[in-house]
Amino acid sequence: MENLPTIGDRNTQTIVCSFCDDIILRPQTATLTKNPTLLPQMSVDKKSSTDADTNRLSINGSDHPCDSLELFWLVSDMFTFENVGFSNTVNNQTKYLVCANCERGPIGFSPINPSTRQLEKEFYVATDRIKYK
Repeated sequence: MENLPTIGDRNTQTIVCSFCDDIILRPQTATLTKNPTLLPQMSVDKKSSTDADTNRLSINGSDHPCDSLELFWLVSDMFTFENVGFSNTVNNQTKYLVCANCERGPIGFSPINPSTRQLEKEFYVATDRIKYK
């Protein structure tokens, strides 16, 4: 991006999938927020990692390498998205967001309310997992 946004800014450009360029969000539809979170890595090497610093997350009983991410575009209505898919519920607490066209991801997440088991009205798209047009 030309001008780096600050927390609270709206996206000024179209947010697209890093792989297939499909539109995920139109300009002015999301707000930049800081929310330190572990997200499963988008591509996992077939060989096992011996790196002790790798973040790991247990997902439905399986261990997955993760990236520690901080900056996200926050959307409060799922119908704001142009093209996004949702995973099944993970660990009874999260749904991951993927590109609905190429199914790559996760590009973000949405928390599940533990008492209602419904999606919260918070959808986070990782700034490190998308690109801009």
